[in-house]
Amino acid sequence: MNQTSQQATTLDSGAPSPARGRTVMGKGEMADRLRAHDWNATALGAMEHWSDTFLCAVNVMLSCRFPSLIFWGDGMLQLYNDSFRHLLAEKHPTALGQSCRECWGEAWNIIGPQLEGVLARGESLYCENVLIPVLRGGKVQDVYWTYSYSPIFDAVGKILGILVICQDVTEQLQARRERDRMAERLDQVLEATNDGVASLDRSWRLTYLNERAKTIVAANGDPTGKNLWETFPNAVFEGSPYVKHYHLAMNERIASEFEAYYPEPLNKWLRLVVNPAKEGIVVFFQDVTAQKNAEAAISEIAARLHAMYSTSLEYIGLLTPDGTILECNRASLDFSGNTRDEMIGRPFWASSWWIHTPGAVEMLQAAIARARAGRDVRYEMPLIRPSGETIFFDFRIAPVRNSAGEVVYLVPEARDITEQKRAEAALIQSEKLAIVGRLVSSIAHEINNPLESVTNLIYLVLTSESLSEANREYLESAERELRRIATITNQTLSFQKKSSKPTSIFCHELIEGGLSIFQGRIVNSRVTVEKRKRALDPVDCFDGEIRQVLNNLLGNALDAMPPSGGRLLIRSREGTNWTTGKRGLVLTFADTGSGINPEVLKKIFDPFFSTKGIGGTGLGLWVSREIVARHRGAIRVRSSQREGRSGTVFTLFLPFEAVSRLAGASGSGAVA
Repeated sequence: MNQTSQQATTLDSGAPSPARGRTVMGKGEMADRLRAHDWNATALGAMEHWSDTFLCAVNVMLSCRFPSLIFWGDGMLQLYNDSFRHLLAEKHPTALGQSCRECWGEAWNIIGPQLEGVLARGESLYCENVLIPVLRGGKVQDVYWTYSYSPIFDAVGKILGILVICQDVTEQLQARRERDRMAERLDQVLEATNDGVASLDRSWRLTYLNERAKTIVAANGDPTGKNLWETFPNAVFEGSPYVKHYHLAMNERIASEFEAYYPEPLNKWLRLVVNPAKEGIVVFFQDVTAQKNAEAAISEIAARLHAMYSTSLEYIGLLTPDGTILECNRASLDFSGNTRDEMIGRPFWASSWWIHTPGAVEMLQAAIARARAGRDVRYEMPLIRPSGETIFFDFRIAPVRNSAGEVVYLVPEARDITEQKRAEAALIQSEKLAIVGRLVSSIAHEINNPLESVTNLIYLVLTSESLSEANREYLESAERELRRIATITNQTLSFQKKSSKPTSIFCHELIEGGLSIFQGRIVNSRVTVEKRKRALDPVDCFDGEIRQVLNNLLGNALDAMPPSGGRLLIRSREGTNWTTGKRGLVLTFADTGSGINPEVLKKIFDPFFSTKGIGGTGLGLWVSREIVARHRGAIRVRSSQREGRSGTVFTLFLPFEAVSRLAGASGSGAVA
């Protein structure tokens, strides 16, 4: 580095002005950060020792409205303003006081030589639309910059630092490229159309004609770049529709359409559409002496527009301000099941979309009134399909204004968010279930502790030699009931904590264990239990979980019985799941209760769905199905409410194979 840049390391070594009792000026985040920064930890030293040149440069940088920063000294330590901090992304605020090379390592091979040239030779540099990669969002991204590097001199011409003024122009370049692509596409469309298209600036100079336009006016040569009225003098006459409509579009910004005959040298009837544009007007015109060709061109253009409009997956339409349907895309027609002819010209609220949903018509009429008044209206609303299914929509009606600010159209737009709503509901249910599981486990645990104490006390009393025979019978009966309650609490604890060791168990052990728990209810409810046991092989399972399933099915069967009593048939046999080919145990629980309504039957395995009011949690059958699915089993139900033949039958299939191959699995299938 030369002598000039070496001297910059002294940071303008002259002592600060003794009359200057000041520091960094200005307001804003970076001004505050500069004042609060520990500069003693850097080569710049304490702020009160900064030179006038440095402070002046910093204050100029902070007050600049463009993104600006300063690299100071040989180490090129950086300071930057509020406008620049947004361009740093995650580098801010660590970048403050950091060396340039450390902060911009990913781009040093580009900017390093340039910055060193400024320090060494005092070169000013301006670069436009330069690709400099920057670390953003944890990865190096392509960013385009327009920037200038300017040396900062002290009073005797020493180079002390570099002033950088820059701008991230990535979005502008992308927008420009997109604009160029759109212009190219537009030019291709305009050149492909059978319409003549011409644009005029405010001086009535023809700035563009497509090839069709040049063909139509070929008798006058190529008029591009010439004055309209001088090139086509026969368009100027008293009452001329050309003069009237062109001036209306140019001066009052009002679009119009007309037909007129142009004499020599064209000798053609023209149909013209005149539209105001930003730089003047645009004229679309046809030689309607070849009417069929013109109609074909219009049909082709309409088909293209319709194809674009119909590709949207959202439901979009176009309404008059009073709500009459002018247009609707293919997605909305497919959803409603109507044809386009059935929809066009009808009130929007009369569509078959809404007729099955109570209150929907009134809501739509109110929404259309608000949109007609210029407000953008948006709702989340349910809709009932003709099938009875309820779906949810994110629904919007937006006003469209003309150049005078008047609402001329309404655009309804709808998006099906049913799956999103279902996902949200499932998440809420999952959270509820987790809370309930922890609560149930905690309660069962708290009950289990005193039960053990009471059981131990009864055991001690029973071993007493002075106990009478009658009291001994009472205590033995109490001990049996306590064991039953302990069994219930232990099974409840398994709701939250899964079993870890599989057990090989016979079906009669499972059934008898469940019946022993409900023996009191069975007797008191006057229920007759009939058992038919034909299965002989044991099942490898988590027996605590399977007992929980059987207890739930037994409890539900007893709840369904009438006060006068009933019959409960429990049958076991061996069977095959024909979807997997696996052999297993089939258990059937059939009661003669009141039966289940078909609508209720569809929901009985849903979490938190219960027909028992406050007496049920709605978790039993849901948990049972989850347990059976983990065992690669299946649970099915059928029910009848016919008089004299009412009742419900649950069929449970459990494969014989080892649990070690079942963990985490799920499945269902037809059971033989």
